[in-house]
Amino acid sequence: MSIEYIVPSLRVVLVMKKEDNDIMDEILEQLLALEENRFLAGFHQQVEKSREKAWHNQHIKQQNSKNGDFVLLYDSKFLQFPSKFKMHWLGLYVIKDISDCGVIHVVKLNGELFVGRVNGSRLKIHRDDFVPRAAQ
Repeated sequence: MSIEYIVPSLRVVLVMKKEDNDIMDEILEQLLALEENRFLAGFHQQVEKSREKAWHNQHIKQQNSKNGDFVLLYDSKFLQFPSKFKMHWLGLYVIKDISDCGVIHVVKLNGELFVGRVNGSRLKIHRDDFVPRAAQ
């Protein structure tokens, strides 16, 4: 036997033209409770999304690099196979151009343009007290 005949849905009640007010009230209460639960779920989802966005925005590292700065380039092959004693930074490069979205053109010290563009998160500004082995 179908569940709709045991506890009739609103459609079944209307089709059968039953006018049992208790059944109609019970069904309307269930519908209102369902709408309230959907509203609360959507609200909690928005709150969680705003929390995640705030956390993400707090952990973004802002780089204050400009044209002409000396930078080191992270070698991305070490992401999958990290090794303890290998040099993870390539360089020394000079920033040639910075686009609005964070894409950076870099140039080698001899003036040769680096192949492709580099994401700004892969660069580290060169400090004077640190000289990488590759540049010596």
